[in-house]
Amino acid sequence: MDRIVGVIFPVPKEFVDRLLVEQRSIFVKYVPRIASVRMTPKQKLLFYASHGSKEIVGEGLIEAIQFLTPNEVLEKYGDKVFLNKDELTSYTRRQPNRDSSKKMLVLVLSKLRKYSYPKKFPRSITMVGQYLTEKEYQELAE
Repeated sequence: MDRIVGVIFPVPKEFVDRLLVEQRSIFVKYVPRIASVRMTPKQKLLFYASHGSKEIVGEGLIEAIQFLTPNEVLEKYGDKVFLNKDELTSYTRRQPNRDSSKKMLVLVLSKLRKYSYPKKFPRSITMVGQYLTEKEYQELAE
């Protein structure tokens, strides 16, 4: 089996530049089960622009993985988070079973870069995201 080198997560197109241009290096996401997260520091996080182009538009390197509540995220990282306080509150409330006490996946990123040209991925990426194999990453790089 091919080695996992990273993960692809969808990001609404309007937030992509905050991560890749403004270098807001804290990515947050609710995941279905914390125990199921199989990523590690030094793996890659690729950004799939959802709501439109549906292409991979950039990447970053995962430096640290944490699980924090939205308030803990804002207290610890402030304006380094790619969502502002109101957007984070709205995102938390979007699902009926979520509240501000539920922990979310927090990825501390470095080496954020936007690709010169977006890259097509052979299949759609759902909101859950997808692990990325070494072979798939090499194919994207070509």
